[in-house]
Amino acid sequence: MKKITQLLLTCSLISATAVQASDDNCFENAQTQAQLNGCAVEALNKADGDLNTLYHRMQERLKNDINTKAMMVEAQRKWLTFRDAECKFFSSRSAGGSMSTLQMDDCLTKLTRTRVMELQNHLACGRGSSEQEALQCALPPVGR
Repeated sequence: MKKITQLLLTCSLISATAVQASDDNCFENAQTQAQLNGCAVEALNKADGDLNTLYHRMQERLKNDINTKAMMVEAQRKWLTFRDAECKFFSSRSAGGSMSTLQMDDCLTKLTRTRVMELQNHLACGRGSSEQEALQCALPPVGR
């Protein structure tokens, strides 16, 4: 169980590193504020896409557990509210300035990537483990 979890976390980190490298390349080649903003939007769109994919996978896993699914939906909505408020706070010093959009999108991207890793961990929880360990997971095992 521990080896599988470690492997999945390692794969998640490698994937996140590859995305970051792609984003870094965009930022390194940007020469204007508009290009930097474009890179930030592109990175955020990618992170949001990954988040939505995992969220839908979780919904599918919970399709037969309406109560837990409702809790997951509530948690995700509250997380989105937190993320947006946190990034608004984080970028408040640059509000109205040329860096405002870049700073806001960068914050949103970082928090979204963290959430992606959290959802990946939820989806991986309990794989290859005993029934007792699987009970510690929010999602039911695959195939149940």
